[in-house]
Amino acid sequence: MQPVVVETETSMLAPAVLKQALSGSTPPDGEMRIQYAELLLAHALATRDSDSFALLGEWMDADPALDAALEKQLSAALAEQPDAVYAFIRNHVNEHFDPRWLPRLKLAALFSLRVAIQDADCGTVGDWLTLIAREPAHFNLNDLLHEGLLAAYNRACGSSELARQVVVLSAKRDPASLEVLLQDQDLLAALPNNIGNVIRDMNGDPLALLDKRGVEIMLVGLARAAAAHNGTMFTPPVIEQLWEIAAQEPHPRLPLMYQANTILEQLVVDGSNYLSKDALDALLVLILTYRRDDLIDQMFMEEDAIQRLLPSFVAALEKGQRTLSEAMDIVLHLVSSDGISPQQGAEIYVTMLEGQEWSEDSQPVMEQLARTLQQYPYVTLPQDTLWQLLSSATTLRDEFITKQTTREILSHLELMTDDAALVENLRRLGTQVRWSEEAGESMVEWWRGYLREQPINHLQKLDKLLDGKRGLEPERDVLGTLIALRKMLGGRRLDEFAAEIEAAFDVLEALSEAFDPRERRPSEFDPEVVRQELEARDEELPREERQILSNHLKELAHVIAEMGDQRTRSNLMRREDDLDRGLMTGEETPHSAVDTMKWLAGYWGGTNEDDKKEDE
Repeated sequence: MQPVVVETETSMLAPAVLKQALSGSTPPDGEMRIQYAELLLAHALATRDSDSFALLGEWMDADPALDAALEKQLSAALAEQPDAVYAFIRNHVNEHFDPRWLPRLKLAALFSLRVAIQDADCGTVGDWLTLIAREPAHFNLNDLLHEGLLAAYNRACGSSELARQVVVLSAKRDPASLEVLLQDQDLLAALPNNIGNVIRDMNGDPLALLDKRGVEIMLVGLARAAAAHNGTMFTPPVIEQLWEIAAQEPHPRLPLMYQANTILEQLVVDGSNYLSKDALDALLVLILTYRRDDLIDQMFMEEDAIQRLLPSFVAALEKGQRTLSEAMDIVLHLVSSDGISPQQGAEIYVTMLEGQEWSEDSQPVMEQLARTLQQYPYVTLPQDTLWQLLSSATTLRDEFITKQTTREILSHLELMTDDAALVENLRRLGTQVRWSEEAGESMVEWWRGYLREQPINHLQKLDKLLDGKRGLEPERDVLGTLIALRKMLGGRRLDEFAAEIEAAFDVLEALSEAFDPRERRPSEFDPEVVRQELEARDEELPREERQILSNHLKELAHVIAEMGDQRTRSNLMRREDDLDRGLMTGEETPHSAVDTMKWLAGYWGGTNEDDKKEDE
């Protein structure tokens, strides 16, 4: 027979008796079993008896009727003892997980949290929010935490500790509530100490916050600072830590705007507007070190960023352990993509060369610098740099670098107004480039063009300065030849010169035909008849001009004699005709006035060899 116990008697039974009765070999059943269980549950809720919690949970799983009865008791207890109900249900779910218990758990958590927010102190509210936030994900309490955080933040405004807990928990467990919380200025004002400095004032220590509160809250602070263009917290160590975080797996709970990669992208794009120089350099070094060259273009999109980055760009390449070849490729890409100007690219190459002390290993950089000068004529370099580049090219016997550098140095010489300095620089240049036939010829060709723009008095001054200067023999030849030509023309136009040559030829030809020995011509000169003929024409020439004519004839005869003596003569190996032909075609170089006359005849007559080449 079943034991019969009056209700007043059962209510007096001790918990130990109830446990023994319910778990014994002949436990009560039916209504009596339910009454015993209800008494034990009441005791367990009041005392948080974990053993009783465990037994009651097992019995409820095994007995649907008992489960239904005790569920009513638990629901009734939520009004006064929600935390105890939560403890009981959680104890069972943790030991014997059953999805059927999750709604009970959630309901108990809701009542407990609601009571805490309405009536408990801020510490209890924070404890409940923390407890719910830390529950396993399969308890499905995320939406309850979200509601709880939003419900509690008004209380948090009056408690710095609760304000901290609400913000940290939202960042770690419920980012969906974070934006709502961070828009409340009273809540932000309540945040204490370093977390307030970081989140609210954006001037705290994010690394200390990382160690104490976790990565999520640090990222939230840095994301807010980046969005506000406040660079105070972005020190080089913070930049480095942010990079390490970004290299790891993204934080799945955080929205995209708070992800480390998103923050870094913001810093790359517009960080030059608010980051310190040290922080900006640290960011560039990290990009180069980890070979994120795709980000370099973004850093060099703004002119202000370029101006701030360029002075330390080469140092960043070195710290990033990039080879010379890689560094050149990066600079070349920046130039070709209009990230930096060719002028800025050239200046970077120079800095690289100075860092390498212009060693032989840096020859590829020198070549790239020379190539930049070739491709972009408007790029300029200081004269000292050009001379150093030329000296290195001479040592390396690099034809291409020598040629391009010579051209640049000559462009500087063209602007010099100090003739002595011009000649000295010309001598210095000639000393270094004579080994290169092409560079030497370009120097001489430039000298020709330069001299042709100068007046005769300047040419004569330069001639004196060049006198005795060793190493400038080709330049002296050019200068001497030009002075001689200018003297020959004497300021005449070519048509005037041609007319005078024609007149001189007519007179000389007449003299030759009249008095040079020929067949059937008297061999003796009769002075008397000449005097009589000329005296008959005295009125044609005033007396004072006769003396001038006398002097001119005497000097002309002397010049003709000297010109004849100085002309290049034929020899056993070369006939007179061959010599004349060589001068006329330009194959021979004139060595006298007569030679020059023949050479000029060939030039104007179209037989000069150089003329033929130009026509072709």
